[in-house]
This record gives sequence, structure tokens and C-alpha cells, in this order.
Amino acid sequence: MNGTPADNTQILADPERFKQAYARAKAHFRTFEGVAGVGFGRKETGGELKDDIAIVIYVRAKRSEAELPPEQRIPPVFEGYRTDVRVVREAADFVCDNTGEYDHIQGGIQIEPAIDPTTGNQSQGTLGCIVRRRNDSSRENVYLLTCKHVLFTASAGAGGYAYHPFAPAPSGFVSPGASNTLGPVQAAAFKGNVPVTVPDPANPGQTITENFYIDCATARIDIDSKCCGSTCTHDTTHYDEAIIDLQINGVNTIADVRDVFADPSIISTAANPRLVFKVGRTTGRTVGKVTHVNSPITAPPDASIPGSGSINGNNLIEIEFDTTSTANGQNCKGGVSFSEKGDSGSLLLDEQGRAIGLVCSGIDQDPANPTAPRSSFACHIIVVLDNLSICIGSAGTSHGSSHATDGSGVAPATVAEQDTTPAGQIAFASAQVEGVPGLAAPRPVSAAEERHMRALLAAFRETRLGPELHATFAEVRREVGYLVRNSRPVKVAWHRHKGPAFLAHVLNHVAGEADRVPHAIDGVTRRALLVRMREVLAAHGSNPLRRALERHGDDLIAMLTRPDCDSVADCLDYLHEKEPA
Repeated sequence: MNGTPADNTQILADPERFKQAYARAKAHFRTFEGVAGVGFGRKETGGELKDDIAIVIYVRAKRSEAELPPEQRIPPVFEGYRTDVRVVREAADFVCDNTGEYDHIQGGIQIEPAIDPTTGNQSQGTLGCIVRRRNDSSRENVYLLTCKHVLFTASAGAGGYAYHPFAPAPSGFVSPGASNTLGPVQAAAFKGNVPVTVPDPANPGQTITENFYIDCATARIDIDSKCCGSTCTHDTTHYDEAIIDLQINGVNTIADVRDVFADPSIISTAANPRLVFKVGRTTGRTVGKVTHVNSPITAPPDASIPGSGSINGNNLIEIEFDTTSTANGQNCKGGVSFSEKGDSGSLLLDEQGRAIGLVCSGIDQDPANPTAPRSSFACHIIVVLDNLSICIGSAGTSHGSSHATDGSGVAPATVAEQDTTPAGQIAFASAQVEGVPGLAAPRPVSAAEERHMRALLAAFRETRLGPELHATFAEVRREVGYLVRNSRPVKVAWHRHKGPAFLAHVLNHVAGEADRVPHAIDGVTRRALLVRMREVLAAHGSNPLRRALERHGDDLIAMLTRPDCDSVADCLDYLHEKEPA
């Protein structure tokens, strides 16, 4: 079988030969780092399942060939048979209200902004999909897309953070589950009508300006961590350009982006029964039909703007639930609607897996007739993407896809990136790979060092204050690193007080290479460094960073400057001493 790989006819004609080759492949590839299993099945190409049978190697996360040594690269053919590499998919029971915690951040999962500290009120919504800023090829250009009303509330918004699946509970309240900080909510967001220039359907070659209602926002996903809460390597937060349980044409990936503003073929009729799909945290995967394009609605006020009133929204996509898609003609909540509360932010896709809208609202249930069909509405995705200057991670090349050929996708930036937004908030837009401030890039860690650090982190999180301190560190670490690199007063204080040298000792200690961290270096004490850094960070940092310093600064300085605090074990003893009897 040299040359052309065996086709399906040859495989089925001699299954014993294939079985033996598969057994050898299983034994061989399972020794590769990151391989979770080896099976066989249909080969996936470009996010689509083909008919070709292949030996399938399953990995936790795909890496480029450049990242792998030659002996760890999986060849396209093994003993005359095709191979395929697929990422292990997250599995979940088919239930409503998906509050599950996912290792890979992707479309269809639950997200929350910060909980109102006075009332404990939560705003739950759905992560629509992974998006990226246009004309930016940096590896940290990773954002989530959802609705503005999901991330912006009376007490949350730009400068705050997005969490999965739950936000951490403020003092006096109890969190219902795990809290993972994803990254900062971006200032650019819309809930209202925006003017858009579109082709005039009545006059080919001419354009008209239309108002389109959009409800959209993004948050950056912090994919890297460099110390204390991780293994000191890249990609500590993993993500997929997919949507859980989507399964359009057998895959969970987004095929492309489609504009349906003036496209009657999207309307579902008896002679043209077209279907659309979404995956939301409340009703999961649902199937629907577009009944109207460019419908007007009366939308609720923007909760993040005090005193705002209802919005007369224009040009939305209207969808009804496909009652033939389930055995009982209802969604999993017992209703007859395409979406329910909490599904806001879900991506709307057509039968080819192309994104066409962002689900944003729906008609409330009629108490007098709870089984009556109820419409859902979605913003046109093209308008959302253009106004936020983002593109969707997909394999397509249409306008608004990350591989778009018209300049609306990901490409090297042609203008200098800005460090601040017009509102003066830190944007963290630099494409520079973040290293340990004042030191060379961090070295890789061994498996033993990783186990040691994870054990320390687990012990730290078992203390009463540990989880809160760890969550706070996750929220502010990137801003602290940014200020140390880019704010002159912070940078000067860091270097003059031996910050790089102290940090090197800390990293060596948590890796298990040193049993203690010194109290002074070249005559500069830990206390001098910590006190001065708190002063300059409070003076030049954001409001969330200042609040974190006010809340925890005294305790951290008291703990880290005690004469008998030489190690992580000593810090753990201090935290245990602080716990109530």
C-alpha cells in the first residue's frame, strides 16, 4: 500500500489488515505527549466530516508542527492508511440550564459579569462564540461575543470582568458554583439602533442608510498566566472556535458568516423549509425557522444607563421554534420558543453552519396561554461585527470571518495599536508576548515542578481566604504586568526596589528549587518593595485594582513581612491562623 492511501473499498475488502495496523497505531501514538486516545472513523477536513475512513488520533489541544519536535509529529499516513487529528470534545447530559464548568472556553456556555455587591443579583447569559479584533494577528487576540445586557448591568460593565460559569460571590453571599475569571469587559458595546449603509434592494448599485438594532458586547479572554496560579507557561486558559453540541452537518465549528439583510431564501416556507440553530445556556441546542427578516421590536431599556427608556429597535431577524425538532413539540423547558431567558448572546446559524445573527431577546410567556408559540429575535451578525470591529473565528472567507479576503478578518495591523480607549481605560492591546517583568522569558517547567506548584496552589485554595485571594490575583495580574512594563512611575519603583530579583526568588521557590525567599536583597527589604508598589499601583491603576489593594493590601503585607515568613508553608500557616476558631 505504498503511495496513495487505502480507500474505503480497500479497507472494507481486507478489514483484518486494517485492524492490525490500527492496533499498532494505537500503541505507537498513545506514547505521544498530549494524545488522549486513538480510534478510527470518518476523516474531518475543514471542520466537515468526509467519507474517508482514517485512523483518528485524539488530543487535548492541537498544536502547530512548529511547536512539536519531529518525532512527536503525526504523519498524514500510517502504514498505508490516512490519519486524522481531532480535539477531544466536551460531553454533557442533555439538560436545561447548563451551568457546567468547561475546560475549553467556547460558544454555548454560561457566562456572568460581577454580582451586584448590595443585592447579590446575577445576570446570566450565553457566550456566543470566539471573536477576534480585525487586522490583528497577535496570539492574545482572543475575545468572547455576547449581548451588552449580559455583561453590562447597573453594577457591572467596562472595567469589570466576565466569568464562567459563575461570578465569585461578594461578601455576605454564597456562590452557586465554580468561578473562573475569563478577562475584562471591553468598553465598546451597543444596545440600541446604529446607522448602517446597505445596498438598496430597489436600486441596484445604490445604497441607503438604515437603522439596525444591535445588543452586543465583548470581553477579552486572558489565555496566558505567568506565575503562582499556573505552570508558568502559555495557554493556561484554553478555548475552541466551536459551539458545544452545535452539530450542524456533524460538526460543532462555525463554517462562515452570512448576510441575510435582503435575502429571501432564509425565510422558511412549505416549499423552502429552511432551518436555523443556536446553543444557549438555558435551552441548549434548539432548531428554529426564520419567519421574518428586518422586524421591528420594542426593546427593554439599557440597564447600564440610569433613567434610560424602552428602545424602538429596527431590523431584527425573527425566529420561531421548530416544533417538529423534538418528540413532544417543546423545548427542554416545556415551552414553544426558540430561546428563553439566559440564552441571550447565542449565535444564530443557518443549515450550512454560517453565522447570521446574535440572539438578543424574545416575547415573554403569556400566563393565560403558556403553550402558545413565542418569537425570538436576533441582531444581524454583520452589523454587530462591523460596529465592534471584530471577526468570527471560522474557516470561511466571507465578510466578517477571521479568514475574510476583503480586509474584515485577521491580518497584520496596519496602524499602531493604542494602549487606552477613548474613555481612558487600559485596553491591553499590545501584541507583545508578556514575559516576567524585568526578567528574561520564563523557562519551561518540568512535570515534577508542575506537580509541586499545583500542590501548593491546592493547599492555598483550601484555606478560608485562599480562593478569594487567588481570584483577585487572576483579575489584576495582567494590569499589574502592564503597568510594570509601561507606566514609568511603576516601572521605576519596581526596579529600584529589586522587584525582578525578588520575583526570581519567588519563582524558584514555588518551582521547588529553593526552600526560602530572602527578606532583603542588596539592602532592600521585602516590606520596602511591597509598601512602595502598593502606593504606585494605587496611584496609577484602575478602579478594580485600587479596590483589590484596599481589600487585601494590609493582610498581604502583614503576611509577607513577618520575620518567620520564609516560604509558602509559612504563608499557609499565617492564613490558617487567620481563620476563625
